Amino acid sequence: MEIPLSELTEAAASYGPTAYAAVSDPQGSPRVTHVRPRAEAGLLHFGLGRRSVQLLATNPHLTLVWPATSDQSMSLIVDADVIGAASEDGIVQVRPTRAVRHRPAP
Repeated sequence: MEIPLSELTEAAASYGPTAYAAVSDPQGSPRVTHVRPRAEAGLLHFGLGRRSVQLLATNPHLTLVWPATSDQSMSLIVDADVIGAASEDGIVQVRPTRAVRHRPAP
């Protein structure tokens, strides 16, 4: 079920303060990091490790996942474009491009 991006902050808040960020690695498995996204002016900000930040320099897209909880029957999955990454402090800024609620597989 698609979530309008204008409703993303409220939807994400209903899952709690943390999510998982998945960054593509062309040399192997995606890198998955537990993050604490903060919403501000339509963007999300959170910290990532040095290697994930380096990977985003070559592929500035990632996915955030808020897993289903006991209060939520579906996970929240957000695709985003990186608009700023500071390799020194690891804080990245992303602009969500699509958000969906996804039912767990049977």
